[in-house]
Amino acid sequence: MNILVAEDERVQCHLLDEYLTGRGYKVQVAFDAATAWEKMQKDRPDVILLDLHMPGGTGLGFLKKRNGSAGHRNIPVIVITGMDDPLVLRMVEQSEVLSVLSKPVDMMLLDVTLESVRCGLPSKPAVTPGG
Repeated sequence: MNILVAEDERVQCHLLDEYLTGRGYKVQVAFDAATAWEKMQKDRPDVILLDLHMPGGTGLGFLKKRNGSAGHRNIPVIVITGMDDPLVLRMVEQSEVLSVLSKPVDMMLLDVTLESVRCGLPSKPAVTPGG
């Protein structure tokens, strides 16, 4: 499975890349929203791990653009965030994401969520950051 990690925090990105690669996933990384969009266009991922705060555009802007693209709107997105603003989180949930995981990422929960993507399960587990 091909995973695009869009995360500007280099340590977090490195940890996710190392963990996912070690689990046998092909991983692409992008440190800003514009690069994430370009990488998604070039090598369509099976799933996107998306931070909400990035340079070059926000995660919400990325989701809006993805949802407006017929060729990309069905790519599952797992939002990874430290944000706990209820309004923003509600906007994220309305953007048809698979899940919202809080930072630091619970790797076991990430594994379960990725397995649901791999198996094509329609479930939509959501974890509210901070709770």
